[in-house]
Amino acid sequence: MHQSKLFRRIIIYLAGIIILAFGITLNTKTGLGVSPIVSVAYCISVLTGINFGTMTFFYYVFLVFLQILLLRKDFKVWQLLQVAASLFTSVFIDLFDRFLPMADNIPLRIGALVFAIIFTGLGASMTVSMKIVPNPADGFANALGQKLKRGFGFGKNVFDLSSIIISLIIGWIACGSLLGIGIGTIVAMIFTGRVVAFCQRRLRKFYEKIVPQD
Repeated sequence: MHQSKLFRRIIIYLAGIIILAFGITLNTKTGLGVSPIVSVAYCISVLTGINFGTMTFFYYVFLVFLQILLLRKDFKVWQLLQVAASLFTSVFIDLFDRFLPMADNIPLRIGALVFAIIFTGLGASMTVSMKIVPNPADGFANALGQKLKRGFGFGKNVFDLSSIIISLIIGWIACGSLLGIGIGTIVAMIFTGRVVAFCQRRLRKFYEKIVPQD
């Protein structure tokens, strides 16, 4: 029974990563702005010509490195599994990036943004709730919250806002314009967390049946 639950946890975790990758990529196809958690990677991808999935992997590995610097002795060796999760995520981001078309009118863009936020929130809820390893963006936000002594939620807000500011600076310095930052970025920043909270409430009993409780 224990092995069966572990297998289901892994399957749900991997499915969550795929759903999260789909939501993140769909956000880039709206033409309204990319998700805050990958905005820096997207900017660098546009400027360097490196594909979005590969740059996301490099960026996530960098976030793992920042976690090591922040947490030091509190960073556990098993948390390096975030690198493997990053590789898995980047493969699917690259795949979806190749096949998802850009939304070419306002109704499609708005619809794509809504679904992007839903899929991103659902994927994040699934990966976090399985308690295996977080994606590096959430891992870094959690480390940031610990260091600021304000918790994950505050760390997430700081990380998202900082990502947007850094992306704005990169775009302005490099080409004097916005790269990937738009109204969709702000909407995603505001509502993705609410989708995660909604999924956590609705799926709590399902998660509790699979994940050992502390």
